[in-house]
This record gives sequence, structure tokens and C-alpha cells, in this order.
Amino acid sequence: MSPSVLRALGLSLLATLCLPASAMAQCGDADVDAGNVVINGTLRDSIPADQGTNVPIDSPVRLRYFGAAPVPATVCVTRNAPTPPCLPGSATVVGDEVVWHPAGGALDRVQRYYVSYNEAASGTATVSFVTGSNRAPEELFFAGVTDVKSNDATDDRCDPAAADITVEFDRASSGVMAAGTTPWPEIDIEYAIYQTRGPNISGARLRDRVRLQRSGSTIVNRAQRTFRLSGADAAGPVCFNIQALNPLGRPDGNAYEKCVNPAKGNYFAGCAASPGRVGGGAVGLLALALLLMRRRAR
Repeated sequence: MSPSVLRALGLSLLATLCLPASAMAQCGDADVDAGNVVINGTLRDSIPADQGTNVPIDSPVRLRYFGAAPVPATVCVTRNAPTPPCLPGSATVVGDEVVWHPAGGALDRVQRYYVSYNEAASGTATVSFVTGSNRAPEELFFAGVTDVKSNDATDDRCDPAAADITVEFDRASSGVMAAGTTPWPEIDIEYAIYQTRGPNISGARLRDRVRLQRSGSTIVNRAQRTFRLSGADAAGPVCFNIQALNPLGRPDGNAYEKCVNPAKGNYFAGCAASPGRVGGGAVGLLALALLLMRRRAR
């Protein structure tokens, strides 16, 4: 065997020995969220948000599920009480989402609405919201991404070259509204984070999609979202763009992007001893590899 092959064998074995059994079992199974069982067809979130207030009267009602929407998907929107009769309107199922629009294109002003729906987990459930006095403004005002930071994903033993990317941005707003409009509630505005450049990127790739909790203050404007890039995706400079989407699904359309280079040098950091025994067979293979490397060097 060549020195390079032996060296690779030794490093691979050493990296394996550094992993506890639980970590080795999880490698290659990163999509499994241990301890959190998600049932397909269970409601993930709604727009307007449950207990939302001052919702524009032209807002759609959107129910989004884990996996796919139940088949058949049912939705009943009522006013003032969570009991029929259901208001006239049309519902459309698109993948994991059910979208309901009221007949006539708008809800009544300053009314509480109840949305009853079916799901796999509970059978039927209800969310509610209160409308404001007017329609929403035509556009959102959003500055886009303000900063991108990268940190080594030191807890990822399955992918030592992975990186945690933190994308910072200011919350979108309805800006200086025209008279007679009601701003979109900030909890109903969604942010789509795209990776636009980088290794293995041939076009914009959606990396994350998030809604923010209410800030509770006009002073709290800055927001951020952290997600993980694999070692392959973090092997060189990467760039990001953020789109703010109103509840109608319309993006603000800004093209501004910001970049960072998360790539690290090719090095190997040894592992410290940890509780538990390492199997004798693995130790023997490592010793053999190191011995062959020494003999070859002579």
C-alpha cells in the first residue's frame, strides 16, 4: 500500500474511534430528528396566525401541514363563533397547503373569525383571528440581508467540515402606508433565505423559510437565522439573498446578496479521550496501519 493510502486509512480509523457509538449510529441519518415524531397531515402553522389581530381584510386563510395536506382537506370559516354555517368561499389544496379565499374577495371589518380544519393528529381543530379596518398595502419594504457570518460546526462529528451560517436581516414593514390601509401583521410575513452562489450551486437554492415571532417593540428590528451547511457546501465562498413574502405569497423582489467564505484548511484535530471503551479490533487495525506507515517510511 502507498503511504497516502495508509495515511488515509489511519486517519479514517482514528476519526471513527473518536465517535461514540450513538454518534456513529446517527451518521448518515441526519434527517431523523430524534425525540420529535412528526405526523404527516398535522397542521404546521396558519396565516393569519392563531390569535392574530388587526389582519387586513383581503388576507387569505392559509393552513400549512407537515408532509401533505389531508385528503380530503376540509376547512370551515365562521364569523363570531366556531360553529356553522360556514361562510361562502373557495378552498384550494396545493401540496402541503390549503388556501381559502372568501367570496367577494374580502372579509368583514373588525370581526373575529374562526377557522375549523381537519388534521391527522387531532381529527379537527380551530384557530381564530381578528380583522382590522382596511385592505393591506400593495408592497412590503425590506432591505434584504444585512450580514452573513460563518462558524465551524464543532458539534457535527459526522461532517467535521460543516459550517453554521448565521444570516442577519432587519424585519420587513409596510413602510409609510397609504391612507386607508392596514399593515400586514409582522408574524404573518415570511422570509425565504436563498443560497445564490457557492460549491455545488448552479442556481438559487432555498436554504430556510421562517416566520418571526412578534417583536413586541418597534425598537427590536434586527433578526437572524442560523442553519447548517454540509462540508461540501461550505468548501468555498457562499452568497445569500433573502426575500420577504407577504401572506399572498408575493416576494419583495430585492436582488441584494451578501457573501462569506466558510472554507477551512485541510487539517486533522485529534480527539480527546472520552468515557467508554474502544473495541479491541478497531485498536488493532489502527495499530497495524500506523506500523505499516512507519515501515514504509524507512
